[in-house]
Amino acid sequence: MKQVSFIVSICLLCISHNFAQVQTPRYNTPINSNINGFYEYLPQGYYDNPNEKFPVILFLIGNSERGNGTPGQLEWVLNNGTPMRINQGGFPTSFTVNGQTFKFIVITPQFINIPPMSDVNDCLDYIMSHYKADKNRLYITGLSMGGGTCWGYCGESVNNANRIAAMVPVSGAWAVDGVNWVPFTNVSPKIAAANLPVLATHNDNDPYIPVALTNYYVDHINADPTPPTTLARRILFHPPVPIHDASWDSYKVDLNVSGIYDDSMGPGIKNVYEWFLRFRRFFDVVPVTLTSFTVSKNGNQSLLQWKTENEYNSKGFEIIRSTDNRNWEVIGFVKSTGASAYHFTDPRPAPGKNYYRINQVDFNLDSKLSDTRLIDFSKNTSILIYPNPVQENLQLFTSQTLEAASLRVYNAQGQVIFKTIIQGEGTLRIPLPITKGYYVAEIINGTATTRIPFTKN
Repeated sequence: MKQVSFIVSICLLCISHNFAQVQTPRYNTPINSNINGFYEYLPQGYYDNPNEKFPVILFLIGNSERGNGTPGQLEWVLNNGTPMRINQGGFPTSFTVNGQTFKFIVITPQFINIPPMSDVNDCLDYIMSHYKADKNRLYITGLSMGGGTCWGYCGESVNNANRIAAMVPVSGAWAVDGVNWVPFTNVSPKIAAANLPVLATHNDNDPYIPVALTNYYVDHINADPTPPTTLARRILFHPPVPIHDASWDSYKVDLNVSGIYDDSMGPGIKNVYEWFLRFRRFFDVVPVTLTSFTVSKNGNQSLLQWKTENEYNSKGFEIIRSTDNRNWEVIGFVKSTGASAYHFTDPRPAPGKNYYRINQVDFNLDSKLSDTRLIDFSKNTSILIYPNPVQENLQLFTSQTLEAASLRVYNAQGQVIFKTIIQGEGTLRIPLPITKGYYVAEIINGTATTRIPFTKN
C-alpha cells in the first residue's frame, strides 16, 4: 500500500511539473518582417495578479534554428538551450535569489534571416507591449549566432545596452568576418559604458567559433578606462572532444554537478538564471531630463530645439502640434542618439497660433510630455500670456522681437510689485515670486505698450 501511495505521489508530482513546463508555439505571429513566429513560456501564476510583473529571458537562436515561423519549422527553436530544457520539463518553475523568489517569462523568436540588431529592439518592444514584463529585468542570452547577436546588439549602442539588465552570450559568433574572426573593437566600450553585467561562456576547444572572440570581448570590457561595476566574467568548458555547442553545459540548472564550475558567479549562485537575477535596471526613474525647449521662427517654418541630460533607455522624441491647445497631432519623430542637443523643423506650421510639445518615449513605451510652447504666424504681431491662470512662472509668447523691453506687474491696487527687463521672441519664461491674486502685466517695447490681465494661482 505504501508503495502504491509512493508511486501515486510521484505521478502527481510529474503531472504538476509537466503542467508547469508549458511552452506555447505562436505560429504565423509576426513581430516584424524577419520574425513570423516564436515560442512563449509563461510562468505558473502569470494571470493570478494583474499588477505583477515578471523578469524576461529573450532567447536568441543559433543559425541552424532559423525558419519561417510555421508548423514544422518553428519547432526547430526547441533544439538547444533554455527552450529545450523547458520542453523537456527541466526548467525550474521559480528561482530564489537574495531571499526573493522570481518566475521567468521566456520568449524565443525564430528569425527567417540572420537578424539585424533592430530585430532585438523589435522583440523587446513586442514583449513590453504584450506581456506583464518587468522593464527593469530584461535579460538576453543565445548561442552561436544568437550569442553573437547578444554581443552585437549591446555593443551597437549604449542605448541598446541600457535596455538590458544582464546578458549571457554562449559561443558568440560576432566578428568582422567568418574567416579570420577579427573581433569588433567598438563592442566592449559600449557595454562598459552601459555598466552591463556580462557572463560569457565558450568551449575552449571550439572548432568553429574561436574562444579568442569571447576572451577578447571580456578582457576589453574589463580593461576599459571606465570598467563596469560588475566586471565581465567568463566560463570556459573543456569537453572531451572539440565541439562548438557550449549550450549543453551553459544552461544546466546546476553547473557545479560535475565540478566544471567554480563559484565566480557569486556565493550560492548555481546557474545562469540565478546569476541573471542578481542584476536589474532602475527605469522607474525618469529616463530623460529635458533641460530646455524653445520654438522660434525660421522664415516661414518653426524651429524646435531642446536639450537633455541623463538619457537612459530613451527611444526618441515625438513632436506634437496643436492649433487650439486641445487637439494634438504627431507631426514627427526624432530618434534618441544619446546626444544632449536636438532640433526639429516644422516645414508647414498652420497660419496663426501653433502650440508644440515634445513627448519623450523610452524603449519600454513609457513617455513623458514637455511643457507647451507657442509660436504665432499671424500677420498681426501680438503678446500673450499662457497658460492663464499662471503657476510659478509667467510664460509670455511674443510674435515680435522684444529688445530690452520693460515688464511690470501691477496688483489690484495699481501698485508695481514686480519689474524686470525681457528680450527675445517666441516663448519667454519669467519666474514670478508673487502671491495668489489678480494682476496686470505691462510690456513696453520701444514705443509699443501692451497690457494683459492675468491670475496667479
